[in-house]
Amino acid sequence: MPTGDRFDRYLLMEERRVLEFTYHWMYLTKPVALFAGAAVVGAAIVGASDRAPLAWFLLVGALIWFGLPLLSAIENRAAVRLIITDSRVVFVEGWLARRYGMMPLTKITDLTIHEPILGRILGYGTIIAESAGQDQALTEIRFLPDPLRAWQTISDLLYVQGAGRPWYRRPEPEPFPGPEPTTPSQR
Repeated sequence: MPTGDRFDRYLLMEERRVLEFTYHWMYLTKPVALFAGAAVVGAAIVGASDRAPLAWFLLVGALIWFGLPLLSAIENRAAVRLIITDSRVVFVEGWLARRYGMMPLTKITDLTIHEPILGRILGYGTIIAESAGQDQALTEIRFLPDPLRAWQTISDLLYVQGAGRPWYRRPEPEPFPGPEPTTPSQR
């Protein structure tokens, strides 16, 4: 895991970063498709129109209209991090306007993964963390690459290593106490 980056300020002094994610590239498909569609339709209007200045004005306006959300999505994808530490889950989003969310591992009562068919093929999904009682800042994180890895890591921290006990580590498995395995005889 990278250390010394701009997301270190969201971690506590003795906290150990276990896993870190940013949005999957599929997060950008909708704004890219809208921008490309606006460019194609605008170019078709410019090519078919007798009133070229108005058509060019509409094309440039459409490209700006759909280009700004595309630039915002690109910037947001670079500024998003889901950081799983040995004691909590931290979600940081945004570059200009920033939003932070944090949920202690001990508060997580249920983890759910939703992987649509396309998500299973391309490797992304949604992870939903629920807690007892009130709503938390982190409930649903979409476009998460490899959500099963996040689910397994959080489960391991909660149920095997013990959330809130960073000094505890899973013991090495002991050898099987039964008889030594034998090799089959050569016939």
